[in-house]
Amino acid sequence: KDLFDFCERVETSACNRTAIETLIKAGAFDAFGARRSQLSAVLDKALQSGAKKQADLKAGQKSLFGDLEDEPVAPGAKDASLPDIPEWEERERLGYEKEVLGYYLSSHPLAQYERQLSTFCSHTTGSVKGVKDREEVYLGGMVASIKHAHVKKVREPGAPTRYVMFDLEDMEGAIRCIQWPTEFAVSGSLIQADAILVLRGVLDRRGGDEANLVVNEVFQLADLEQKFTTGIRIVLDEGHQVGLREIHEVVRGYPGDRALHLVMRLADGRQVEVRSNRIRIDLQDELIERLRELLGHGNVHMIIERPKPSKETPQRTFQRRG
Repeated sequence: KDLFDFCERVETSACNRTAIETLIKAGAFDAFGARRSQLSAVLDKALQSGAKKQADLKAGQKSLFGDLEDEPVAPGAKDASLPDIPEWEERERLGYEKEVLGYYLSSHPLAQYERQLSTFCSHTTGSVKGVKDREEVYLGGMVASIKHAHVKKVREPGAPTRYVMFDLEDMEGAIRCIQWPTEFAVSGSLIQADAILVLRGVLDRRGGDEANLVVNEVFQLADLEQKFTTGIRIVLDEGHQVGLREIHEVVRGYPGDRALHLVMRLADGRQVEVRSNRIRIDLQDELIERLRELLGHGNVHMIIERPKPSKETPQRTFQRRG
């Protein structure tokens, strides 16, 4: 029926608090119709209620499969026993699933970033299996299993010594990564547990067939959009009530160095795209919002140039150099 009913029926010697908490985190009680956060909040209360009920039964006051099932429940009693609190945030909920099950069950924490990652990454942890040793790739995902250490030898006095090893997890698997002191001193602060990042690095297969990644550069998603977005593409239907003059009045207030493209959809189905040689814009969020309010969200698109891995062969490897 609900968590209280479960705790009244199960022997705590066979299913203790830790076990029930694990079941809550795994979603085993979702069929009760309550939020996992609510079940977690009342778990101790439910266990106490269950222990008292079982003690009464052992004392001969009740019959577990008789009076208990026939005992009337006041309308709304079940809802009244649950606090009115919000569900766990998605990342917290998924984190609990991974903690107790070893995998994500109801979704994946990277699902909401799938478009950005597919745009800015050259490969996934699955597709790098076909990439040669020492080739550069862009990989994106979530940071986990971080370990910091210091190199024993430095090339010159005062040089940085701290480096980091970690896993980068995407929706296809994980890859072990390392960022050596020189690079870590520049962008290592971004490498935090559960951070969503894109890494530019070099594959290293010196340890065998399994690839590792030597990280040269670290990007946050917001930084990537700014770095690789080359302009805006505006789509305008022929005869649209908003004309070029209104668009010009908006964009002229945001001068910059990015391109402005206009796609005109003609009545006969043809499309004509032109790039303005005179107008260059600054990609501010305010500009994007104003254009989308004027033209509709689906008629204003970012022009993104996908990162291209270098063809040069870097000398850095997963194992410490020199």
